[in-house]
Amino acid sequence: MEALITLAQETPLFSELSTKDLQKHAREFAVRMYPKGTYVFRQGEPSQEVLFIVIEGIVEIILPADTGEERVVSLRRPTEFFGETVFFSTGTYPASTRAAEDTRCLLVSRRCFEELMATNPGFAGYFSKMLAERMRHLWDGVIREQCLLAGQEPERPFRKRLYEIMSAPVITCFEENMVKEVAQLLSTRQVSSVVVVDRGGDPVGIVTEKDLVRKVLADDPISMQRLRAGEVMEPNPIVLPPTALFQEALLAMVQRQLKHVIVVDRGMVTGMVTLADLVRTQNVDALSAVNAIERSKNLKALEAAVQQVDRLVFGLVAGQATAAETGVLVSELYDRLTARLLSLAEDELYAEGKGHAPCGYCWLTMGSSGRREQILRTDLDNAIVYETPPPEQEASFKEYFLALGGKVVQGLVHLGFAPCKGKVMADNPAWCQSLSEWLRTVRMWIIEPDGTWLRRMTIFFDFRPVYGRFALAETLRESIVRWLTDQPVVLHFLARDALANRIPLNPFKQVVTEKTGLHKDELDIKRSVLIHFVDCIRLFALREGIQATSTFDRLKELVNRNVFSEEDAEVFGLAYDSILMLRLRENLQRLSSGREAGNYINPRRLSRRELNALRDTLSVASRLQYLTKVSFRVS
Repeated sequence: MEALITLAQETPLFSELSTKDLQKHAREFAVRMYPKGTYVFRQGEPSQEVLFIVIEGIVEIILPADTGEERVVSLRRPTEFFGETVFFSTGTYPASTRAAEDTRCLLVSRRCFEELMATNPGFAGYFSKMLAERMRHLWDGVIREQCLLAGQEPERPFRKRLYEIMSAPVITCFEENMVKEVAQLLSTRQVSSVVVVDRGGDPVGIVTEKDLVRKVLADDPISMQRLRAGEVMEPNPIVLPPTALFQEALLAMVQRQLKHVIVVDRGMVTGMVTLADLVRTQNVDALSAVNAIERSKNLKALEAAVQQVDRLVFGLVAGQATAAETGVLVSELYDRLTARLLSLAEDELYAEGKGHAPCGYCWLTMGSSGRREQILRTDLDNAIVYETPPPEQEASFKEYFLALGGKVVQGLVHLGFAPCKGKVMADNPAWCQSLSEWLRTVRMWIIEPDGTWLRRMTIFFDFRPVYGRFALAETLRESIVRWLTDQPVVLHFLARDALANRIPLNPFKQVVTEKTGLHKDELDIKRSVLIHFVDCIRLFALREGIQATSTFDRLKELVNRNVFSEEDAEVFGLAYDSILMLRLRENLQRLSSGREAGNYINPRRLSRRELNALRDTLSVASRLQYLTKVSFRVS
């Protein structure tokens, strides 16, 4: 017994456990020797219901090749584990395992393992960390593999920090400095901008050559003698720390439509990053896409802007940006596109004699767009909420906003978005309602949940305001959070619905695909893989009253509230991001060859690394489902 405890303590996985915990569970540990060439288990054999941890030696993971011969697909070395799939999805072993040399393994029973995971955060965290490291290694291999096939070096400019690309030192001045002095600084120092700071050294604005030309010389050259820097500067500049990432600077530039980021470290201006710096690092045209959208006067002009967005997506993927980074940036552009369509639609309705909007309203985007994960123009999910009208004007208000929703939906479809097959769009009266109607509708969903409404609830609960009076969306969100707190049983129903979707991994650790039909031998990534992460993480966020809609933001908040450990959140986020990127890359390849984007892939056409990474992602999804089942008491 003591020898087993000592052996377990020397294994990193169990190093977080106290001697007392180890003594409690030591009877369920076992050590077994496997001479070179012997099998630990063979493919198709029933589960031994244990986790194998290599103490000494090397274990080969073996699958049959198409020719029927065995081939080694991966190795497990000391401190690494195997046989974990049947922990989370019972059945027979998906592959064979064989000792490549004399090997000793520590065996941990499933019951013991699950109890340790539930009662020891450190143990659960270490296990998740190992999974994350394995997945990161696999996906880095996928990236290298794809770059080599394309004849490129695997670079990740989006992972660069601002201190790697910023210009320094930065020329500064005070607000009270005369514009003439600023002009002299621009000339003598041969720079295109000067940062304006207060007496404490904090940046308060920026003066560029263009500011001087536009605001001074083009208007009244004589004014240069009397104007001060504070009067011509662009106030409220973008300020980020030197450790901020490339993508943070780019997103801030897109959101603010500015071309400079001031880098401040511990209260001191230490550098500047310009749009030109970003372009030199990675060819992106995000700001030009924003400008094209804002200048568009009709659908034809918006078509050209959409093409710029498409080029941006290809550039981001080529630059190895993550799905989270790409989604946030592209969502900002799609939001602006929708806002521009709404503005144009309002003008059209006015020209048709229907007047201006009769009251305040807010356009909501939902589903993957609401989560900022709609990178390609896939299905639409949107809604309108407008101020509650007087009873005698309900019909006329409804008529106006349905017409508005119809024009915008038609415009989005024209620009390449697919109409929702379930008609979850703002041209449908069920998704175009006044605030009071929406409050009654959602209240009914929560009080009397049934199968008809559960899926609609999950789509709707990811809503995000895009245009109009955001206060309407905030009121709606606050009411939902309050009602869910009062009626927590609805979360049980949502959990039961989410867990009814099985992980598409069979007992042999093979990915389960469609058996018949148009998509025979294919896997629906959206409905069979992504949905598990989205639904489960949403459930925890709703329970905690978290108002963020992004899956990644929800994970961060759940860590802050000690619902998930940092290690669990890391592996969940990494798995989710990886599968999003797999779908995106597959779809970009389809679009490049003139085919339509979709959610189906054929696992047999994936590389070995991609297939292994997909399997690990599904194992992580199983772990998340298990936590959801326990937390929401679903039998």
